[in-house]
Amino acid sequence: MTNKKAKIFRLALLSLFIAIILVMDFTPLGYIVTPSGFSVTLLTIPVALGAVCTNVSGGAILGFVFGLTSFIQAFGLGFSLDPSAPILFETNPFAYTVTCFLPRILVGIISALIFKAFERANKVNILAYILSAASVPLFNTLLFMTCFATFYKNTILGGKAVMTVVFSAFTLNFLVEFAVTLIAGVVINRIIYTYLKKLN
Repeated sequence: MTNKKAKIFRLALLSLFIAIILVMDFTPLGYIVTPSGFSVTLLTIPVALGAVCTNVSGGAILGFVFGLTSFIQAFGLGFSLDPSAPILFETNPFAYTVTCFLPRILVGIISALIFKAFERANKVNILAYILSAASVPLFNTLLFMTCFATFYKNTILGGKAVMTVVFSAFTLNFLVEFAVTLIAGVVINRIIYTYLKKLN
């Protein structure tokens, strides 16, 4: 019975985190607008939280939803719209789709796998929370920029000036995302995971 309660709780958490991602994407809650005009996304937070609490499949689903919020910006949907999104999509729809979804799905999976490794070793500690949370903004930035550089390097969007601006923006974004996601991931995940352990 307790195991069934834990599964129901995980499913409820997954639904909650999906809802949080969507609410954050369509409201100011999901973004920090910098003085330079660039927006820093905070959607890495629910992905980091959900990946730990809903296992690998949940992490992949949340990563997909995160990617979806980027993908729909090409069609003018979302609160903080990236002006380059429609251009990227028109230049190469396949590349844009892969760039939006693949990195985000992978970060959800990676974060969950990191925490799962600690869990299987029966060594869930502060390091487990730190590494699993930190992996989301870290790999999100690395994988996204890798896809962008790979797919758009031979287009006008891959020009040196454009790439310099993009990389500069993502460097700033990463620093903020990393700090906020790390703090929220460590604090909140410890609380949720402790409750899950009690249910199990």
